[in-house]
Amino acid sequence: MILAHGRIYDPSHQNEILGALEADTNDTLANKTLDVNKLVDAVITVAEKLKNGEYSDIISAVDGAEKYVQKAADLLSEENVRCAVRSGAPEIPDLPGIDTEIYPVGVLFHIAAGNIDVLPAYSVLEGLLCGNVNVLKLPSQDNGITVRILSELIGVMPELADFIYVFDTPSSDLAAMVRMAEAADKIIVWGGDEAVAAVRRFAPPCTDIVVWGHKTGFAYVCEDYASYEEELYGLAKHITATGQLFCSSCQRIFVNTSDRKIAESFCGYFLRLLEKAKEDSANDIGAEAELTLRKLTANIENAINGAEPADKTYYGRGSSVTLYEKPELAVSGFYGNIGVSALPEEELFGLLRGKKGYLQTACLIGCTDKIKELALRAGVCRVMKPEDMSEVFPGEGHDGEYELQRYRRIVNIQR
Repeated sequence: MILAHGRIYDPSHQNEILGALEADTNDTLANKTLDVNKLVDAVITVAEKLKNGEYSDIISAVDGAEKYVQKAADLLSEENVRCAVRSGAPEIPDLPGIDTEIYPVGVLFHIAAGNIDVLPAYSVLEGLLCGNVNVLKLPSQDNGITVRILSELIGVMPELADFIYVFDTPSSDLAAMVRMAEAADKIIVWGGDEAVAAVRRFAPPCTDIVVWGHKTGFAYVCEDYASYEEELYGLAKHITATGQLFCSSCQRIFVNTSDRKIAESFCGYFLRLLEKAKEDSANDIGAEAELTLRKLTANIENAINGAEPADKTYYGRGSSVTLYEKPELAVSGFYGNIGVSALPEEELFGLLRGKKGYLQTACLIGCTDKIKELALRAGVCRVMKPEDMSEVFPGEGHDGEYELQRYRRIVNIQR
């Protein structure tokens, strides 16, 4: 499915549309502009339709349809969109003899990930708010939702038709990806290291790449953890609710101690909270079965290879906690399976700096202001309450930046 010039095309038209892409986008940039206020009103209209169930025919087929609608309502809400517009407006200095103006970058090529609901459509919206033409490559699991939402947006504001191109091209179609990249001024990549590396290989040398890559969230817990049961239960609920699938999800828990016995005790304590959180929520049986098979496979491989496991896993009902001898900020097992390590305060900064490109969200339980300052200086850009680690809020920065400021150009003109 392809969306171009406000119309839906069969994938068989891909080469034809790509062949005209640069000429068509150049014509749009040379002759057309967007009214931001009108665009915001159009987005609000579509968001209201979402909340009122007008797209239930396609959304109902998606896993977690109710959560999808809520996420869409939050991201496309008037408050969030207007905050994005304000945060994207750079401060313009008063320069003697020089006028400063703000222009769109031009054409943005969005390569979207599918792990966050509504993300592909929202990424395009951010480009539109800055006046850019947007070319979007859909993630494989989109199911037609993004095209429907963007088509509805064009229906409310027809002048958007020449500012939006959507392709469901597979990542394996390198020739098509290269043609999209060649038409772009910037490439926006949402994804992990492999996706980013692939884009760097085919992107033109002069084309800027904006990376919103995968990050790794963590929690740092004081030695006196039992005094913070409410906060730790909130963390357990967060781990269960997100499945640890988001950049902001908690992947590792570090206990502020050098005593392995205290870390072992924490594992048993936190496992009980994870089990309770699982009982209080709907379980994903398929995901839990997959994780069980993975763990069994790893155990069999260790036995065949004669490896002595240096780490210890505590198994519970639908969840597990693994005590790692070596503290490392890495991905855990997902779906209620979390890694724990002892990590004294004096070693925290060095460990975080070793993962500086992957830092985003931290949860600090029972920690001092000094520890918070260390985390921020190391590169953390979100410190959230345990249960809210993956929450989004209007006007927030993304990985320490405001996205819209990267989708505009500052132009200086001598008088």
